[in-house]
Amino acid sequence: MPGTFVRVRSKSWVVEQSGRIGAIPFLDLISVEDDAQGEVLRVTLDSEVDRQVIDPNDWTALFQTTFEGPERLGAFLRATEWRTASAADRKLFQAPFRAGIRLDAYQLLPLAKALDLPRVNLLIADDVGLGKTVEAGLIVRELLLRRRAEIVVVAAPASMLLQWQDELSQKFGLDFTIVDREYLLETRRTRGFSANPWSVGSRFLVSHSVLSDETYMSGLRDLLGEFRARSLLILDEAHHAAPSSGTVWATESQMTRAVRQIAGRFEHRLFLSATPHNGHSNSFATLLEILDPQRFTRGINVDARELEPVMVRRLKEDLRLLGQPFPERIVKPIKIENLPANAPELTLAAMLDEYRSSSNGGSRARFLFANLQQRLFSSIAAFDRTLRTHRKTLNRKREEAVVSGDEAIDLAEDNDLIDMATAEARSELGDIDAAIAHVDHMLAISSSAKDGPDGRIEAILDWAEAEMLDGTHQWRDRRLILFTEWDDTRRWLVDRLKEGLLKRSRNKIDLDGRILVFTGQTSLEERDRIKIAFNAPFDQEPVRILVCTDAAREGLNLQARCHDLIHVDLPWNPSRLEQRNGRIDRKLQPSRTVNCSYFFYTQREEDRVLDALVRKTEVIRKELGASGEVLRQTIEKRLSRDGIRRGEAQRISAEIEAENSSKVSTAEKELGDEQEKRLGRLKEEQDRLQRLLEQARKRVGVDGAEIRQVVEIALKDDNAALSPGHFSVPEALALDPQHPAFAKDRSWATLFDELRPGRPARPHERERWRQKTPVRGLVFEPPNVKEGQPEPQDVVQLHLEHRLVKRLISRFSSQGFRSNIGRVTAIIGPGAQPRVVLIGRLSLFGPGARRLHEEIIPITAAWRDVRRDEAPLLPFAEAGEMTTIAQLDDALRTGRTPIQGVVDRLEKTVELDIRDLRPYLETRAETSEKTALTELAENGRREAEAMADLLSRQIHKVREAMREKKTIDQFAFDFSTEEQRQQSEKEMRQMEADRRTWDQKLLRLQDDLDKEPQKVKDGYEVKARQLEPLGIVYLWPATN
Repeated sequence: MPGTFVRVRSKSWVVEQSGRIGAIPFLDLISVEDDAQGEVLRVTLDSEVDRQVIDPNDWTALFQTTFEGPERLGAFLRATEWRTASAADRKLFQAPFRAGIRLDAYQLLPLAKALDLPRVNLLIADDVGLGKTVEAGLIVRELLLRRRAEIVVVAAPASMLLQWQDELSQKFGLDFTIVDREYLLETRRTRGFSANPWSVGSRFLVSHSVLSDETYMSGLRDLLGEFRARSLLILDEAHHAAPSSGTVWATESQMTRAVRQIAGRFEHRLFLSATPHNGHSNSFATLLEILDPQRFTRGINVDARELEPVMVRRLKEDLRLLGQPFPERIVKPIKIENLPANAPELTLAAMLDEYRSSSNGGSRARFLFANLQQRLFSSIAAFDRTLRTHRKTLNRKREEAVVSGDEAIDLAEDNDLIDMATAEARSELGDIDAAIAHVDHMLAISSSAKDGPDGRIEAILDWAEAEMLDGTHQWRDRRLILFTEWDDTRRWLVDRLKEGLLKRSRNKIDLDGRILVFTGQTSLEERDRIKIAFNAPFDQEPVRILVCTDAAREGLNLQARCHDLIHVDLPWNPSRLEQRNGRIDRKLQPSRTVNCSYFFYTQREEDRVLDALVRKTEVIRKELGASGEVLRQTIEKRLSRDGIRRGEAQRISAEIEAENSSKVSTAEKELGDEQEKRLGRLKEEQDRLQRLLEQARKRVGVDGAEIRQVVEIALKDDNAALSPGHFSVPEALALDPQHPAFAKDRSWATLFDELRPGRPARPHERERWRQKTPVRGLVFEPPNVKEGQPEPQDVVQLHLEHRLVKRLISRFSSQGFRSNIGRVTAIIGPGAQPRVVLIGRLSLFGPGARRLHEEIIPITAAWRDVRRDEAPLLPFAEAGEMTTIAQLDDALRTGRTPIQGVVDRLEKTVELDIRDLRPYLETRAETSEKTALTELAENGRREAEAMADLLSRQIHKVREAMREKKTIDQFAFDFSTEEQRQQSEKEMRQMEADRRTWDQKLLRLQDDLDKEPQKVKDGYEVKARQLEPLGIVYLWPATN
């Protein structure tokens, strides 16, 4: 019957339901094994050879086992306790003690909020560089521990997938598979063409582009169905799913629709974005509706009261003011001044503006000039190549362009297509002969200047000589990142730097390996090598300068030994500027300051606009966090379409500096981002989180020394051991992968690969990679790092979920006495009286065999072997029990065994001792069960009421909006040109489409109100209980 425990196929299961298929009876089983939680199986018991109904009253196996060494049984008991988790206490953090991270209390707020939600629908909107990946990893691990999640899908930009995979694996022991074309082909090759790639595993990473590709999404929809319980979607850079591009009303994109179609199938949703608000209320509401459709409705403004429970938002600047060790960001211009009037950078800017004035000002021509201007401000080399392509187009008199302004901007994001996009404005350039003459005049200057240095090169060389080189042209311990948008500029920059450094040093400087390059064409292996080298100690890696294109603006953390960054050119998209700075301005930056510099030609009028853009970005960043999306909507598109007209630069600069548009105000209001309120709220949160962390540490904290001891005991079984090593951290230990215990079993090789720096090489090169890449040192706690010192790169922290640790301690299995570990031991301890401790584990299972509560229960008593028939053993009172348990923990660490005569004495009474103490253990378990049942029921009641209240409020809001049905004044839209008229009509259609969803939304909300609160309550209903014996330990006094 349901709730019965059975053994089938060498595993323990609980019966979920029984039934018949025709005349054949069957049972649906769910695994309760520690290492196979939630696995399902349908069987007909008559056909199972090793079937067995587990008798909860049969404890004979406990006293039939032999005496075990105290070290090994102690390791078993600790490993079992570490696997114990509970959903009864909603405020108990468990994941932080099972991760290899340097944890700060502020990072626990997302986890705390997640535990308060019946469904984890949460927006983490923390600033760039605060550690959103770690915060998400903590939530994933906690949901897995509480059996609230089984399937996890992370969707992120393609450039971020490897970083996500590495961090989840190294810090949380979570293996994620990247679902891409290569994985799809491999699945079909090994499992057949019709195989569903999503059915092989339960944790996946996908790029944003895959979300709208039916080749991949059809299989995911098949796996999830209409709704999949215990499933979690993590959407990184979630603002990409928000509607955008509107002047008054944001319009939905393909990404918006793709995310909406898949997100609703997941039970839990976790959205991450440093820029969640783009200034459009309806856009923000739509993003939040995808996150939590029961709380938000598109087209209806967001209520801060509804947002607070599901959003976490902190700024680095605020945390720094509260004492968190984040660096102060110093953004300053490097002024280029006193150039001769005929300097190419100045002359070409004036000539380009004159060329623009000769066109008829159509959208394609404006876009062409904007992009030529961007290339010129990047480098004359980049400008020259684009201008030559444009010249060829004019010469061929190509057909009139058909690419619209918006489409051309999209093309401009791709370096391979930008030249085509900028060359398709011929029909708007007026007299072709005059245009060609203008272009030829500019080419005459650019071709002679494109291979030479400019004022920026000289400034970089001056800085390098002052900060990076000593008087003998030897490199100091300092590193620099140079960013540019264009690969043409990158090539020119590297060549000019090398020339300049050699010239200034009279060829004395060593450039071998000093300058590295990162572009979109950098291979995965080279990408990994660059990251390791740039973060490595200065005496181990020669690199000092890293020249990057914007391919490096995401997914590359470079803060370990670099705090200087120079923007060789400035992107007109403020988000990109912030992402670049975020490579060094982030958590674990050891320097107190980071320097993010940019160039400002004081004699070039257009530079005033870019200077104003940078300064405005910084002002809003300090007030609102990463400001890119709001500014991009208001400023960047204007510049990308129209460029910067000479004569208008002063006006545009003033407009940018005075920019305090309704979009900025809307974002600030709806995000609740007034600084004074933020700081007060942060202080309260910090204090509360610190208290909760300490409470959790006392209850379920795991000491690194204990993990080390269990690992050493496991290694001892294989005649292996940890040994001192030569690492930057004195306490780090070495483990030899060539030891016979590991060398004879090739499956260990992949585990040791995780201990080496970087990602494993391709299979055919892996052995050579292993020989060149030694295993790092092992530590069991975050290393002590002095202020101003970077995190050590030659050690790795082992934690409970690390795959090496899990494999080593897997032999200490607690299920069904199937391991080779005896469950009875004797150990020498303090005190003058022999004592005995009987230990059991209580497990309460909910729907789907989800473990709602687990608890280790000890019963302690004074031991004697005389007059037992007259006076059975009696448990200690609370004080005596606490003392005995504390002494037991200490004694298990030392592991000293009494003499054989004592063991023989104890062995004779084991069965009798269990008989005496078991009733007290069962009584204690019943009391604990009642307490847990009360807490679980209260959780269910509170969450159900909160859900009902939330749904009722949302129904009221939708009805109110339907009654009011406010219309936006059509004068708010712009119909002045054909292009603007089309955009305004598109926005009006989107607005009406949003409002048409309200009728269906109201029906869904009412249906949810009828069903969802009860579902929440049912999730906390206990379906089965199990009290299993773990062991019996005797504490023998040293003096007896």
